[in-house]
Amino acid sequence: MVTNDTKKAGKAPAHHSSIEEHFHHPFPVFINRWEEGFDLREHDHAYLEIVYVMSGEGYHYVADEVNKTSKGSLYIIPIGTSHIFRPNGTSNRLLVYNLCIRPDWIGELNAWLSPYCRDTDVLHVLDGTPGTYLFLRDTSLELAPSFEQLHREFTEESWGFETTILAGLLQLLTRISRKLKMQDTTGNQTIHGTRHSELLNILDHINRHIAEPLKVEQLAVQAGISQRHFIRLFRQQTGMGFSEYVQNKRVELACQLLTGTSQPLADIAKQVGYQDPAHFREVFRKIMGMTPRQYRPKTSH
Repeated sequence: MVTNDTKKAGKAPAHHSSIEEHFHHPFPVFINRWEEGFDLREHDHAYLEIVYVMSGEGYHYVADEVNKTSKGSLYIIPIGTSHIFRPNGTSNRLLVYNLCIRPDWIGELNAWLSPYCRDTDVLHVLDGTPGTYLFLRDTSLELAPSFEQLHREFTEESWGFETTILAGLLQLLTRISRKLKMQDTTGNQTIHGTRHSELLNILDHINRHIAEPLKVEQLAVQAGISQRHFIRLFRQQTGMGFSEYVQNKRVELACQLLTGTSQPLADIAKQVGYQDPAHFREVFRKIMGMTPRQYRPKTSH
């Protein structure tokens, strides 16, 4: 079993997105379409967010994890879970829909549905706690038209758009809930699945020791599984190999230090696990599409 015996490397606090940032009136839903880049900081929300990747490829840093993401990826991000998307380099477009829901309305909706529905389990997908998330891969893009319609109604504000959005949201939540149940039964586990739970301690150990030398052989022994099973399990859950994951986590931490501190680049390189600043710059450029020095002025406060 992997033990967590040291503290995580320091990191800048995530930006907190308040209710007032998007909800300027009582309507409980906010929807936008956003092209992810390199300007936003890691952030969490005072509201629930459903994110659907419409096109492109990149990485999703969420709840102290990093996963490859691509079109058809859907995430339900509870209040208090920090995350950020990054595209694959500066030339790749990563287009997402963000569907945000006021938390007070979720309770009202549940109270309204309960007397009329035999099962309000569809709303349980909205019950996540801080530091968790749900993931669904919509490989056939069946949910894409729903997000497109909801966004169109929200931006055009045609007569009756509020009713259409609320009705469409209930349908969307039902379809997501059904897909998650089907995903569980076919063995492709969600964040709460058994295989993911087996990997959580490994990922947490990596995050806590990200600046230290990390070897697959040692981690597999500590986790009590074979090296072959470790490699297979790791790729199944993260969508990438072990070395790629470690590099992305180190660059993620470097981005936080670049935007949240004034430390010299050489010090940041060492703090995230690179003794050679030149190698650090090479890895950073490969993942972020720019050098650390170029990244810092664009996002510094």
